[in-house]
Amino acid sequence: MISWDEIDTVLLDMDGTLIDLNYDNTLWNEHLPRRYAAAHGLEPNEASALLYGTTMENLPKLHYYSVDYWKQRTQLDIDRLHSDLSHLIRYRPNADVFIKYLRKTGQRAVIATNAHPNSLAVKDAAIGLVRQVDACYSAHEFGWAKEELGFWEKLFSLEFLDRERTLLIDDNEDVLDTAIEFGVGHVLTIAQPDLQKPP
Repeated sequence: MISWDEIDTVLLDMDGTLIDLNYDNTLWNEHLPRRYAAAHGLEPNEASALLYGTTMENLPKLHYYSVDYWKQRTQLDIDRLHSDLSHLIRYRPNADVFIKYLRKTGQRAVIATNAHPNSLAVKDAAIGLVRQVDACYSAHEFGWAKEELGFWEKLFSLEFLDRERTLLIDDNEDVLDTAIEFGVGHVLTIAQPDLQKPP
């Protein structure tokens, strides 16, 4: 249970926390492999294995979220693939209401996302997210993914946040663990980031 009188700032993940993760899951797990398969005469499952196989384990974490990396890797128009599925971009239930509540009560609402700025722009164009919060930071601005301490060091140096009076809401357990290690005082996880899948 969150004691809201102990919170000054709420850090909000975007994908799977504010926005239904079904959009990203469909994009990366279905749409991209299909397009890559079509371009190379492969079956979609073969394309997935090539795209997301063991080579990903040796890459910097931020590459996984980078539109630029995937453009170079696949030679496909990744921005266009994002736009193809923009009809799937939607808030999770009451996420927009929650943001408005935070603004009304005076708590600072800050988006902290691993999403690439190009991906963020597509989502913002669809639902007008960024204008509803006090600030929005992409990990690509910092050069560190949220799973890495460098992200939190940079964010807190910019925002001058009180770690003990900050709440992070995120669907990624690795991100939450890193934030706890950094000293974020309050964390909350999301049980059903993809509304098309069971909690």
